[in-house]
Amino acid sequence: MALVDQATSYASGVSAARVIDCGAGHHPKATPKPAPFFRWREQWCVGIEILDRDHRALTKLIDYMAQRFGAWHAPRAEQAISRDGGRGSACALRFWLSALHERARVAFAREDALMRAAHYPDTAEHTREHALLLAEYTAMSRDIAGREQDRLEHADLEAMKQWFMGHMLD
Repeated sequence: MALVDQATSYASGVSAARVIDCGAGHHPKATPKPAPFFRWREQWCVGIEILDRDHRALTKLIDYMAQRFGAWHAPRAEQAISRDGGRGSACALRFWLSALHERARVAFAREDALMRAAHYPDTAEHTREHALLLAEYTAMSRDIAGREQDRLEHADLEAMKQWFMGHMLD
């Protein structure tokens, strides 16, 4: 549950340094914020606030991971403080890959429950799509984590974005 709480705290606007600072007393210096990699678009809203909030949070997590671990942001990644006090470590990347999976799992479960409660006719189909999406993400994150790198390549981030967009636009 702590993983979900930390990811949710970040997505709710708590600074990344507070979420992942492990008491080392060292915070990165303020640097200009780079342009977002992945930005929420209001036209993606489904009109159900809790689902829109979940989708916004997933978008923010993917963008945070791009800013922190994107290969083109190496200097910025080196400034980030990981849970174990290291900088931009493979361990920290695995943590955030898991955080995104858990946040998506919780969001999909909430969406499934709302569809069942509303007697949505395609609930079973949509629930299967969620299971498939989680399986796809699991395979993608295992591949990334298996490289033991401390960064995400542009292709990784594009795949994550397309994975999420496949759900939003389907």
